Amino acid sequence: MNDSLLEPSMTNQPASGDIARPWKRWLAAYFGYTATSRVLLTSAIWMIYLASRGYSPFVLGLFEMTFHIAKFVAEVPTGIFADMLGRRKSLILYCLLGAVDSLLFLTPSVPMMLLSFTLSGIAYAFLGGANDALLWTITGYANSDNHARLYSKFMSWTLMISLVSEMLGSTLGGYLGDIMQTLPFIGSALISLLSIIPLCLLPEGIEAQKSEKRVNALAHVGEGWRAVWRSPALLGLILISGLTESCGTTIYFFVQLQLHDQGFTLSAIGLILALGGLTQFLYTALSPILIRRVPERWLIALGVLAQVVGLLLMMLPQIYLSLFGYLVLFQAAIAVLYPAISTYVNQRSPEVQRATVLSFQTGLFSLAMIVLFPLFGLGITHSSYSTVYGWTVFALVLGSLTAVLLVVIRQRRAS
Repeated sequence: MNDSLLEPSMTNQPASGDIARPWKRWLAAYFGYTATSRVLLTSAIWMIYLASRGYSPFVLGLFEMTFHIAKFVAEVPTGIFADMLGRRKSLILYCLLGAVDSLLFLTPSVPMMLLSFTLSGIAYAFLGGANDALLWTITGYANSDNHARLYSKFMSWTLMISLVSEMLGSTLGGYLGDIMQTLPFIGSALISLLSIIPLCLLPEGIEAQKSEKRVNALAHVGEGWRAVWRSPALLGLILISGLTESCGTTIYFFVQLQLHDQGFTLSAIGLILALGGLTQFLYTALSPILIRRVPERWLIALGVLAQVVGLLLMMLPQIYLSLFGYLVLFQAAIAVLYPAISTYVNQRSPEVQRATVLSFQTGLFSLAMIVLFPLFGLGITHSSYSTVYGWTVFALVLGSLTAVLLVVIRQRRAS
């Protein structure tokens, strides 16, 4: 992004009388919810579990496409729900649906899997914009004068907590899967229910006071869309986010099958993915400093470049270079781009439509995944991982350049 495209932030801070609220307790509750909900016991093994039941990579891609279709359809309605009825309620629904989704894996028939992936997509739509929007609101009560800087710090802490939980979940999930394949799914359902407890410590009405005027849901969406369209930088950030996050998520899941095909055990795969989480943790710890010191356009460009180079190394047949590309460069891109883009997007989003605007971002990610995931599965069914990685690099570069071009066109028309 060009620094000249930066518009003033639209933070709509809470009133000064609200700053005295117990934000530290709220932040601790938010971190507790994050730590619990991100113990993803099944994330490193679900594809292998379904593959062992006879599902091909292409069918797995179709299942994941079902997830993203459901998520895409539900994104905007759940964003409106979070803005108008409460972001805490939205996260509680995410946990409840996540528990049901995990239990459906105990009977992995096609109808059950379609239902599971549909419920999971709706659950993640409830998570979508509400998660970051709630943290932004809590941050405003802590320090309204340095909102963006403090948010990037708290977001970094949130991601580091998530990574520790994910490393624990990947390792423990692989171990439990070696004992009995269904154990991780049972444990995952229990963890989802436990995650509701910290959310209950957050008060109702934690969001900034809203207008007494009733707002039509469609008008609410329209206001959010106009906020995005009027800001070329916000539009570009959402586009880049959809590209990089969809690429990162797709690679994360299919690298499991790649490692399995190379002869690694479930426990070893869990440890490798946990190691990726460790390197991502270290980069995430540095992200607030990078966000503060590196110009926005350069930080985003370097993040995209790291993702591209990491993929190019993963195309090589040498296992050590391939792992270096995934564990070091690819994780660096994921670790830095997510908190950076989240900070930049929240700075430009109106408070009243914040979750809705963020749902546009996660919705675009889902739309990209609807296309990318099944194509990736079809590709590795009929070709090599290296070839499919090469096409992914091409799509990432082309999409990024298109996003930059669109931002430039919008900026010139706005001026």
